[in-house]
Amino acid sequence: MSNLKDLIKITKIKKLKFSPIDLDIMDIGGGIYRMFNDANEVIYVGKSGNLQKRLLGHVGLDTHISHIMHEVKKIEWLVEQNPIFQSLLETIFIAYHQPKYNDEVKDAK
Repeated sequence: MSNLKDLIKITKIKKLKFSPIDLDIMDIGGGIYRMFNDANEVIYVGKSGNLQKRLLGHVGLDTHISHIMHEVKKIEWLVEQNPIFQSLLETIFIAYHQPKYNDEVKDAK
């Protein structure tokens, strides 16, 4: 199996500019988001075609991950309108961060 660093340019991935969450911004569009705990560890990575709606659902405890929201201390997002790139970026960040609440990580253990 290949090493993640052999498959992608980590230096380019690290330069992507995530923004702190601001749910007052209307029509953010699609992209990916990362949730952090109080130790600043990524505990969940997700994607959506409508970041504002998805994140409001998470904050409002109306999603499949509502049980982890008590651990979330920070959320940041990266706008990416192309759904193919959303999926690729989500997969890359899940592989890179190994967030404990993503099913791909939990199922692999």
